[in-house]
Amino acid sequence: MSAARGWISVYAPATVANVGPGFDCFGFSLGEPGDIVRARLSGEPGVRIVAINGDDGALPLEPERNTAGVAALTILRGLPAAAKFGVELSIDKGLPPCSGLGSSAASAVAGAMATMRALEQQAGLPYDLDLVWQGALAGEALASGSFHGDNVAPALLGGFTIVQAVNPLNVGRFEPAITLRVALVMPKLLIPTIEARAVLPKEVPLRQAVANWANAASLVLALLTGNEKLLRAALHDDIVEPVRARLIPGFDEAKQAALDAGVYGCSISGAGPAIFALAPDDAIARAAADAMAEALNRHGLASTTAVTSISPQGARVL
Repeated sequence: MSAARGWISVYAPATVANVGPGFDCFGFSLGEPGDIVRARLSGEPGVRIVAINGDDGALPLEPERNTAGVAALTILRGLPAAAKFGVELSIDKGLPPCSGLGSSAASAVAGAMATMRALEQQAGLPYDLDLVWQGALAGEALASGSFHGDNVAPALLGGFTIVQAVNPLNVGRFEPAITLRVALVMPKLLIPTIEARAVLPKEVPLRQAVANWANAASLVLALLTGNEKLLRAALHDDIVEPVRARLIPGFDEAKQAALDAGVYGCSISGAGPAIFALAPDDAIARAAADAMAEALNRHGLASTTAVTSISPQGARVL
């Protein structure tokens, strides 16, 4: 143990979740930016968060109120052999909270993996991937109010993921067979996930449900086969996007501006306020990002933009 007291550092990336019609089940990894959580074992049982950087003091140090802390606690409680150990965490936030880019999931995934790796490397316990999933999902549930893995899965696995169920866990992953660039617009607006879930409809008309089922299946098929025409038709949400759009001033105008720029489709990332669009190349993605930002600005909402891609890589030890 004395030689293994150093920090284990794990990076988990930003993610886009929901992805149009795939509410609570589709997601993809952006590769960057992301969060870094460092973990090391200590002689005092339990979890202690010793530092949080990059959050401007917004996040709690109490482990029971922090997504990375809850993830680490879940790991320790799930391993009887870990009862005598404690874990210290240090968190570097590269993702702003309530941004719609999987900030809470990134911290939860990194916290779970870093804790599990510390137990593996510093205490000789076997690495338990199922327990990492449980820890990450528990951390995410703290932020969102429910167990769902559409941000957790791509943050952990990379690529494009489909969460069929979380209990028992059943996740699919693939890399799209089509070249895609991702245009991102990040409005300077906070939308807590719990508040964004509160506006969701309790019942859905059958017509809308059928449309979303068809779009969800078609979106996966389009990405797997590289069918651009089908992708343009399928990246559309009839249920969640219309109600969450009301939380983002100028969203409808921004979406139309992106479509006019030539993207395949555009929607809200996760709970918002971030907006994403899938484009065939850098030029269209950049034009779409700028056009969306201009549209939001006309409604008094400042934002930043980025052009990136779907990353095949998820969380990793640094």
